[in-house]
Amino acid sequence: MNLLALAAGLVVVEVGLLAIVSLQRRGFPWLITQKDELPTFDADALQRFMDYSFDPHLGWVRRANSSGIENGQSGPISFHIDERGSRADSLAKEPPVIAAFGDSYAFCRQVEDDETWEAQLSSRENFGVLNFGVGNYGVDQALLRYECTALPDTVRVVVMGFVPETICRIQSYWKHYLEFGNTFAFKPRFILDPEGRLVLLENLVRNSGDFINIRGILPEIREADGFYKRKFRSHQFRFPYTASLLRNPLKHSKLMLAVAVRGMGRALGITNSRIENLPFTLVMKNNLRDAYRLYDDSKSTKLLSAILLRFKEEAQRRGHIPLVVVMPQLLDLRLSKNGAAPYQGYFAEVAHQLSVLDLTDSFINEEFEKLYINDQYGGHLSAEGNRLVADKISTWLMHNHESAR
Repeated sequence: MNLLALAAGLVVVEVGLLAIVSLQRRGFPWLITQKDELPTFDADALQRFMDYSFDPHLGWVRRANSSGIENGQSGPISFHIDERGSRADSLAKEPPVIAAFGDSYAFCRQVEDDETWEAQLSSRENFGVLNFGVGNYGVDQALLRYECTALPDTVRVVVMGFVPETICRIQSYWKHYLEFGNTFAFKPRFILDPEGRLVLLENLVRNSGDFINIRGILPEIREADGFYKRKFRSHQFRFPYTASLLRNPLKHSKLMLAVAVRGMGRALGITNSRIENLPFTLVMKNNLRDAYRLYDDSKSTKLLSAILLRFKEEAQRRGHIPLVVVMPQLLDLRLSKNGAAPYQGYFAEVAHQLSVLDLTDSFINEEFEKLYINDQYGGHLSAEGNRLVADKISTWLMHNHESAR
């Protein structure tokens, strides 16, 4: 009788979990199931991605002579890309002396064109600063973009700017395995051969037909992606769902509760930005903690170091002065405000071989909350935060490369 009761209880729990996950994943793709092994690509969304963002070599990029609008904290934010593929700046000085590459913190998401740190640095220094940042790039993609971008002869300094989470992004081959639901984001990645040399694994998705025939490409991607087994499969709900829950009980329970609270708030009409962002904020915190662990993993740090040193070598080959700028996310500072951030020791070591500006302490020493826009993506820099970045790079130029000014 006890065994029957236990079995019945397990069935109830299993059915309940299946129902909850099925309901919640409709509005929150980070609750993944076996269906997410081979997601269906929406035809219209895929066509828009192919028309406006897709790049067969880099994965995605901002198109030259394009523009766009996204929702900002206080209203719509617009951006414009010029004929060179750089984010436009109506106040830009000439000639361009600095070119910046990197992720959304280099692109400066959530602020207007004239509020980016590149635009503010240009205004301060009285010369042009090109902005080739692209949202969600790893430093691997940023490096490849630098290598294939023709720059004006007047460019003297190349800045590689990114968030510490890049140590995860460089191990990703399909971002869906790292950022569940990001299904269009196939990219190239580097690996290290047995001698420690960088080997480029090209992007395997080269055209719209490859999206349609993705089933045949996925085995190779799964084998080469650093997150398929250790993250995607680990967090995936599959039969029995009870066992899936128990693989990561705390993470799953917190996330499902946050989605439930958001849904209840919406139903009662009492939702706000904090409630709306709560599920994704939990995801971002978990992502950052995963990144911090990788800074203690020698294979991960060796790969990142090899990419950064290739950036240095490429810059020197082209007669450019290389500078790495590490920009913490708001959540980075919140998680580490009572002590050194886990990545700071690593970048301090890299600074012995390459010029590095880790801005973590600079932000911590300010009232850092006002330097960010508290969005769901970990907190992008406000216009004031970008001003601080511009100030620090300007000071670095003054003390290290006055000739570039």
